[in-house]
Amino acid sequence: MVNWTFCAALLSVAGATVAPGFPVKGAPDLNVTWADNNVSPPGELLSRADTAQPPTQISSPVWTPGGYAILMLVDLDVPRNNTRVQLLHWLTANVTMPSTDTQTLKLADSSLDLAPYRRPSPPLNDTAHKYTLLLFEQPENFTVPARYRSLLESRVGWDAAGFVNATGLGSALAANWIRVQNTGNETGNATASASPTASSSPTSTPTDYSGKAGAITPSAWLGTAVVAALMAVML
Repeated sequence: MVNWTFCAALLSVAGATVAPGFPVKGAPDLNVTWADNNVSPPGELLSRADTAQPPTQISSPVWTPGGYAILMLVDLDVPRNNTRVQLLHWLTANVTMPSTDTQTLKLADSSLDLAPYRRPSPPLNDTAHKYTLLLFEQPENFTVPARYRSLLESRVGWDAAGFVNATGLGSALAANWIRVQNTGNETGNATASASPTASSSPTSTPTDYSGKAGAITPSAWLGTAVVAALMAVML
């Protein structure tokens, strides 16, 4: 007998546009391209090289020109004190959409980022970290509450849900997420200067989240896993 409740749950995970366990609800897919890699499906495994720089293109079919928006990128899996905490990788405001023809977002000058883009680079040999990118409509007179300003510098221990509530961002307009892993010997498509790698211990807190460029072949892992699970349930 088919357990349709279980099947529905699996399909829901497969279509999720935020990482499993992310505290802010997802929304329709945010179309994101890192280097030459268009993220599809959500949760695709990308290389550290491909994510060395901010996305080369971001577009949203659910937001029209007018007003401003905010983009937030958060790692859900930073090891700290035998648990996993959030790390803010990017927070930028005053995002616009100049044209309805392309639906492509235009970012403000990166020097004005609230938290400049920090490339994904999990600790060496740690599990793949999950990074969620969200698009929010920017409220008028948007400001960062005082209690979050220090976190814009330290990044570790970010509270995405608390920040959304404190700033009145409301529901995400669109979202997407990726996975990135550090195996220490990857090569990739994007060109980036070498910098110190993160901690080699997956149970310690990295002190520097910059890492050498590397690559892992992207894989549509989630869809395959869901299909396999569905087949197991129905057999």
